[in-house]
Amino acid sequence: MPRMLFHRDFAGYTGGHGKVWDYFRHALALGWDAWVYFTPDSKRDASNPWMAMPERVVADWHPQDFDVMFLAGMDWNALEDIREPPRPVVNLLQHVRHASPELPLRGFLRAPAQRICVSQPVADAVLATGEVNGPVAVIPAALDLPHDAMPRTPAADGPVLIAGLKAPALAHALAEELRARGISVELLDRWLPRADYLDRVARAPVAVTLPHPTEGFYLPALEAMALGVPVVLGDCVGSREYTRDGENCLLAALAPAPLAEAAQRAMQPMQAARLRAGGLATAGRFGQAAERAAFAQLLRDIGMAAP
Repeated sequence: MPRMLFHRDFAGYTGGHGKVWDYFRHALALGWDAWVYFTPDSKRDASNPWMAMPERVVADWHPQDFDVMFLAGMDWNALEDIREPPRPVVNLLQHVRHASPELPLRGFLRAPAQRICVSQPVADAVLATGEVNGPVAVIPAALDLPHDAMPRTPAADGPVLIAGLKAPALAHALAEELRARGISVELLDRWLPRADYLDRVARAPVAVTLPHPTEGFYLPALEAMALGVPVVLGDCVGSREYTRDGENCLLAALAPAPLAEAAQRAMQPMQAARLRAGGLATAGRFGQAAERAAFAQLLRDIGMAAP
């Protein structure tokens, strides 16, 4: 059985870690003997999804003992020389920031690897640099919702939920704006256990999701759609892979007033019903099975398929 080694510096849960975790499980499901190495300062608490498989954690970083490395973000720093990796690399790119000349991520593009971008905007950004060493594939990021995470019928007068972990200052300003308009608010600006977070989203009459403007894909808005919640989304680059303004969400500038106005429109019964139906239809196209199948095909195409 071929062996695949993942690397993580886990300071706390992020969506980026969550997507690498998805690919770790894809590798196992596809017949790979997948393992993960954590840097010494990494947290090994309930927020770390790999703690569900502690037997899959290696104590030492010896990539030469594996057939393939799976790297993302700053993981390249674990190599002595990125120009000559000791084993073939599959490199996951989750953000258009990989093309930013101000960040060390840009320099890693020169390292040889098969790259997977979570959206077309990410691929477009890195390819435009002219510096990518190796093939680039796009596999749209997939949802990972528990089987018991189901759409509900929220109370129409319940609080508008603000998913503000990535933009806490804007989230607080938006909460003040909504309250000034007589609208109750549930503000989420810190990490919550995933089941708790999804439960709160599912109960909301409207979810306002606040990404970084240069987000590579942004799953929280898609998760809310999958839970049947009308979505207001601050526009970002990566979410354009799936957003259709007025059909499955309402897009608004990343500022308190336009976001509050969009939330008020999303609360109107006819608008809410339209967004709910459109969101559920959109989310249905981004399942784990499609992502796993695309990963399997990519590995076959580059001669790395497990037997």
